[in-house]
Amino acid sequence: MDLKTIVTKERNATLMLMWRLMMIYCLYSVQRILFYLFNSSYFPQMQLAHFGVLMVSGLKFDLSALLYVNSLFILLMLLPIRQKYNNGYKKFAKVIFLLTNSIALLANFIDVVYFRYVLRRTDFSIFSEFKNESHLWKIIAIGLVQYWYLVVIIVLMVLFLMWVYGDHKSSRLIRSNALFYSISTIVMLLFSGLTVAGMRGGFTGTTRPITISNAIERVNKPIESSIVLNTPFSIIRTISAKTFEEVRFFEEKDAEKIYSPIHNGYPAGSFNPMNVVVIILESFTKEVVGSLNKDLEQGNYKGYTPFLDSLIHKSYTWKYSFANGVKSIDAIPSVIAGVPSLVQPFVLSRYSLNEMEGLASTLKKKGYDAGFFHGAPNGSMGFDAITHMLSIQKYFGQNEYGRKDDSDGYWGIPDELFLNYCANNFSQLKEPFIASVFTLSSHHPYILPKKYENTFKGGPNPLYKCIEYSDYSLREFFREASRQPWYKNTLFVLTADHSLPSNDHKEYITSTGLFSIPIIFHHPNSDLAGMDSSLIQQIDIFPTVMGYLKYDAPYFAFGSDRFNPREHPYTINYVNGYYQFMEDDILLQSDGKNLLAAYHFKEDPQYLRNLSGSRDSTITMHFQRFKAFLQQYNNRMVENRLTIK
Repeated sequence: MDLKTIVTKERNATLMLMWRLMMIYCLYSVQRILFYLFNSSYFPQMQLAHFGVLMVSGLKFDLSALLYVNSLFILLMLLPIRQKYNNGYKKFAKVIFLLTNSIALLANFIDVVYFRYVLRRTDFSIFSEFKNESHLWKIIAIGLVQYWYLVVIIVLMVLFLMWVYGDHKSSRLIRSNALFYSISTIVMLLFSGLTVAGMRGGFTGTTRPITISNAIERVNKPIESSIVLNTPFSIIRTISAKTFEEVRFFEEKDAEKIYSPIHNGYPAGSFNPMNVVVIILESFTKEVVGSLNKDLEQGNYKGYTPFLDSLIHKSYTWKYSFANGVKSIDAIPSVIAGVPSLVQPFVLSRYSLNEMEGLASTLKKKGYDAGFFHGAPNGSMGFDAITHMLSIQKYFGQNEYGRKDDSDGYWGIPDELFLNYCANNFSQLKEPFIASVFTLSSHHPYILPKKYENTFKGGPNPLYKCIEYSDYSLREFFREASRQPWYKNTLFVLTADHSLPSNDHKEYITSTGLFSIPIIFHHPNSDLAGMDSSLIQQIDIFPTVMGYLKYDAPYFAFGSDRFNPREHPYTINYVNGYYQFMEDDILLQSDGKNLLAAYHFKEDPQYLRNLSGSRDSTITMHFQRFKAFLQQYNNRMVENRLTIK
C-alpha cells in the first residue's frame, strides 16, 4: 500500500470520527435549549442576548463532557492497528459509541425535570443519595409516564445517533508496514493531545482543568450556571472532588474574633431540662404557609397549611427563615448538628467521619435519651447511618413500625399513620428526651392515601395536595400528642428539609427564595410567641434550642442562638458555584474568594441593583465576616475540629 492510500484512509477515518463527535456536540446544545425552555420560570428576566452568552459559555463544558464520555471510543478509532478496519472491530466500536453517548444524553435529560427539585445540576453524589431506596424504580417508572414527551425526544436522539454512525461495510485489510504505523501513530498522538486539551478546557500548559465553579464566569445570577453546565460534566467532575480546601484570609486568632462557632453557654445552674421534638417536614417550602405570606396576592393568599397557620399564632417564628441546603440529606446535619452542607452534601463527603457535636450528643451530657423517627424502609436515604453518626442510638423506621402493608408503595408509611405512631411511641424514650421526626408524604410522585384522594385538592402544583394532607396529619399528631404525659414539658421545633422552586410567585423565584422555609418554635401553654423580623437558618436550630433550655456549658455549632441578643444572626448557603451570605439587610454572593454581588435584600427583593462595586463600608464589613466564617468552616472540616476540644 502506498503513502497516498494510507493517508487517505487515515484522513477519512479521522474526519468520520470528528463528524460523529460534532453531531453529538450539537445535541448537547439542543438539550441546553430544552433545559432552559422547560425551566424558564426559574430564570426570570432572561434576555435573548444573555441566553446566547450562556449558550456559548456552555460549549467548553459540552466539549469536555463529550471527550470524557467518548474517550474509549476515540482510542478505539485511533489505535495504530490494522484490525480497526475489520467488520467485527467496527461493530464493537459502534456498540461503545451508542451505549456511552445514550447514557450521557439520558443523564443530561434527567435534569430537565430533576433540576426543579435541587436547583442545580446533578452530580456524582446522587448515586450515594438514593442507593438504599427499594422503591426507586417505581418512582422512576411514574416519572417516565408523566414526562412521556421527554422519553420520545431521547428515543429520537438515540435513533439520530444510530444514523450518525451509519452503515460500515467491511474494508480491505491493510498490510502491516512501518509507513502505516508511523502515520497512524502521528494521527493518534495529535488527536490525543487535542482531546486532553478539550477535556481540560484549554490548550496552554498553565490551564487548570475546568470545574463546576468555572460555570459562573459569565452568569448574572448563581442559578444561571445550571444553563452553562451539563449533567455528564457535573457527574464526571465530582467523582473524586475534594470538597474543602484550607483558606487563610486572617490569622487564626483574628478569625476567631470576627466569627467563632464556639458558644459559651449560660451561667452554671441555669439549665432547664425539657423534652425536645424536632419535626422536619418534607418539602414544606415557606411559600405554602399562608400566615407567613400575608402580603402575597394583594393580601388574599391563603396557602395550604391551615393547621400550621393556627399553630404559628401560638408559636415563635421568623420572617426571614432559610434552609442551608437543597436536599433531604443536607437537612439532618444542618438541623440536628448545626453543620451546613456547602459545595457538596456534608454526609456524602469524607469529612462526615469527623468528630461532631449536635443536639443528641450535647444533651446526652445532661442525661437525655435520643431517637429518630422516619416512616421509610430502614436504610432509606442513609438516615440510619447519619443519625447514628450524630449519637442518636434509637432509630424508628418502617421495620419498627411493623405494618408494612400500610406503606404507600413508594416512600413508606403515610404521614397520618406514622405521625400517630410517633405520638404514641415517644414514650419509649426516657425523659428528658430529644426526638427527631422526618415526614415523607409531601414528595413526588405526589400520591395520597385512597380515602383522601377527593379530600385534598391542592392547587396548581401537584405537591400542594400532599402538603394539605401532611398538614392535616400534623394536626392529628398534635391532637394525639396533647394527651401524652410528656406533652406540656416539650419544646416543639418545626421546619422543612428544603424548599422547592416556585412557579407561582415572583417573590420566591430568587436565589434566596429558593431556600425559604418555615422555622417555628412551639412550647405548649407558654409565652413563647411572636414574629421575629430578623434572620434564622437551619443551623441556628441547634444553638437556639440550647438557648431556650439555658444550656450551661460550652458547645460547638456553626449557627447562632437566636434567643441570645449577643449572637449576631446570619445565613449561609451554596448554589451553583456561589456562596450566599446574608447579614442584617445585606445579601452577598461570592465564589469563596471574590465579592461578586451585594444587595439590600429587603428593599430590593428581586436583586436588581448590584452594589458590589460601591464603597459601602457595611458591605466590606459583612464580606470580612463571610470570609471569617468560610475560614473557620473549611479549616475546621479539614483539620477535624468540629468540637470544643
